[in-house]
Amino acid sequence: MNWTRVLLIGLTALALTFVDVASLSLDPVASAELEQFIRKGDVVISTRHIRPRRKLHISIEALFMIDFPMLKHKMSFFLDRKQQRVTLDISANGATESRNFEIPNINETSTIRSLALQFSKNRITLHVDCKASTHHDIDMNLAKLYTQMDDPVIKLFRERKYPLHFDGDMEHSLQRANCQKGNHRRGNRRMLRNKITEREKNKKRDVRGWYEPTIAREGVVDHRHQEVPTDVERGDIPVLNGDCEDALARSLSDLLALVKLLREDVAHQRQEIAYLRMLLENCAGCKNPLTTDNQLRIEPDCRSANPCYPGVECLDSAAGPRCGHCPLGFIGDGKSCKPGVTCAHHMCYPGVQCHDTVNGAQCDSCPAGYEGDGRTCSLRNPCLDTPCPSGNILVPSHNVQHYQRQSQYTARKYSVVTN
Repeated sequence: MNWTRVLLIGLTALALTFVDVASLSLDPVASAELEQFIRKGDVVISTRHIRPRRKLHISIEALFMIDFPMLKHKMSFFLDRKQQRVTLDISANGATESRNFEIPNINETSTIRSLALQFSKNRITLHVDCKASTHHDIDMNLAKLYTQMDDPVIKLFRERKYPLHFDGDMEHSLQRANCQKGNHRRGNRRMLRNKITEREKNKKRDVRGWYEPTIAREGVVDHRHQEVPTDVERGDIPVLNGDCEDALARSLSDLLALVKLLREDVAHQRQEIAYLRMLLENCAGCKNPLTTDNQLRIEPDCRSANPCYPGVECLDSAAGPRCGHCPLGFIGDGKSCKPGVTCAHHMCYPGVQCHDTVNGAQCDSCPAGYEGDGRTCSLRNPCLDTPCPSGNILVPSHNVQHYQRQSQYTARKYSVVTN
């Protein structure tokens, strides 16, 4: 039972470690910048303001990793607050070697202001809070690893919270971290001795024209600008005297009050949106018609489902899409068209009305006195209509058709005028 508990604890710690390592992400910009410094020679990789983790049970943090993918060589740097050290894991050809850089005076809740690793030939030196801590010598430096690759490629993975900075020497890295050397400190002391108070600066540059009393060249004091106002605070630049914790606390309380108001406003808007949604869902006029099986029925239209023949005009109506006439030379109802004869071909007899139908052009009857199908008409023989009494002979005359009735007693002429 005890062995099982120990195994579970070990697996849990290992999983937490891998989760922390997995937080590293590839930084292409930093990789290219590191490659430029490696080409020149030495390089210093630094980061600042490493704050403790909220989850104190994770004592090992992954800082960054330098990967040479062509050589399968990796350098991984971890911060171990519990053991007070930075661990370097060098992986080469499947084997892993570890080096520890001791960091005194840190714990799991302390903040590291600056951390720099100086790569100088085969030596790596750790600087913590502007002080050199520990150094180790390694077999292969960064420049040699870079030159051994046929197609040099360097990948730098880092923690997203900690941006990395690169410098060519340690002096520039210390200046970046605002580390003061001895001569700088002496110069700062002289500056503090000769420092002008903030009140005197404001009097010299006051926008209202107040100046300090000046002494003329002849040694006479100029009293024109000797008057000094009682209120020396400027209106455009706030002057913070003493500790600013009270002002910061007031600002935070105002910010919290504003966030509370915004939260209440968002809650009211959420209620209004829910009310509008309920109205839309219960609106009978907004609902789509349902079919017999309680499914939504989608009314077709010319845009979604055009039933017309290609090239035929489609019009939306209350009964659904309506199609126009078939194209020239085609017959049909507009939905299905096929080649055929239409009225545009003038197939009817002159004077006969033509109608386009689904089956093609249809001609009306021939004019009076003509016979035919409407397309071809010929003059009708008037004798077929028997205009004269039976037993008479019809004799056509010149121009106007005259038909003579002959009988035993009299003879009369009957005229039939044709078109």
